[in-house]
Amino acid sequence: MTLVSAESRTVVSRYIDDAPVEGDPEAVDQFVARVLRRAHESAEARNAADEARAILGVAHLFADELTASRPEFDRVGFVTAATDGPS
Repeated sequence: MTLVSAESRTVVSRYIDDAPVEGDPEAVDQFVARVLRRAHESAEARNAADEARAILGVAHLFADELTASRPEFDRVGFVTAATDGPS
């Protein structure tokens, strides 16, 4: 099973120039959420339910790590932004 399609990689690479600067945790959170959201939207548009679920799982893994390092981190908000947030 392929978790990331060539189309998803194209969508993600198109926005890599928007990567945040090092040292700004909020910008990094937003960047990661944006990349995951676009991959998730791409999977949903292609009716690739397994891929969309895998991306949701990755969003939860990122949220777990971010919460462990910053207890005040908005885990639910991050997962929502990574899957349903504004483009």
